[in-house]
Amino acid sequence: MALFIGTHENKIDRKGRVSLPADYRAELPSEDDRTIYIFPSLYTSALEACDRAQLALHAERINALDQFSQEEAYFSSQILAEARKLGIDGDGRIVLPGEFMERAQLDGKALFVGGGPKFHIWQPEAYAAHRHETQEALAGRTLPSLTRPSS
Repeated sequence: MALFIGTHENKIDRKGRVSLPADYRAELPSEDDRTIYIFPSLYTSALEACDRAQLALHAERINALDQFSQEEAYFSSQILAEARKLGIDGDGRIVLPGEFMERAQLDGKALFVGGGPKFHIWQPEAYAAHRHETQEALAGRTLPSLTRPSS
């Protein structure tokens, strides 16, 4: 499974092309023809991106919901119907769809923010505000302990 970490700011050209960070490209499996899947985030103004395996996991989780439920319809329409498959060109760039650039208010710069098996593409100032909010929300909190089987 891919592990996208760190933050990287890159320029977006007039055609919507932006370099996918080399660290992120290195995490993509070579058998996937070097593609990513991108869709608007459900919870922020950012775009969410992942490899094929992570998108397939999203699809499995959606499929596990009650088939005709509002929840299943919502997640299916917001993730699977909105997702776009983006190829990575020989220079390591992707072309962001215009409607996605508008939604994320991307103009000239994109901030790639690692999130483990996924990453987000933010407008840099919007991410700075989001980061500040999350730092305040997490003040004093810690990650839960993992229970590991004893050997």
